[in-house]
Amino acid sequence: MATVLANIGVLLIPLGMLICFLNSGGLVVFLKLRALKLYGVEGEAIPTLDEWISKGRRVFYDVLIPGGDPMRPPRFIEIGRDPAGPVGSVVPVVYDRRKPKRARTGTLDEIDFADEWGGVKLFWGTGLAVMALGALLVLVFH
Repeated sequence: MATVLANIGVLLIPLGMLICFLNSGGLVVFLKLRALKLYGVEGEAIPTLDEWISKGRRVFYDVLIPGGDPMRPPRFIEIGRDPAGPVGSVVPVVYDRRKPKRARTGTLDEIDFADEWGGVKLFWGTGLAVMALGALLVLVFH
């Protein structure tokens, strides 16, 4: 009986890892949005290129940082969202001073990561619990 429980534990660990892996993209989006909410600064950006792709639109922006190099401004790309304005206009943007390429059009009040947080809690909470249960079964019954 102990060997069976240890073998179940060995199977639960990769299952938990798979559950966590299924939401790895949601975790990345959540961490980026949370970092913007915590460390973000409102500023301005200029859309330089707007093109259609299979996922909607891809818009390239140049962030206007006060005191920054106007010849080489930090750039970021938004995919799937409608552009905040036409190419060449100035639009509001939230960017991280430490990493200006991590930016998003809009204001700080518009950043909402509640949808991603629900998925992260569901998948990562379940996955980590399954891995812990598997490790416990292996340690106790092996």
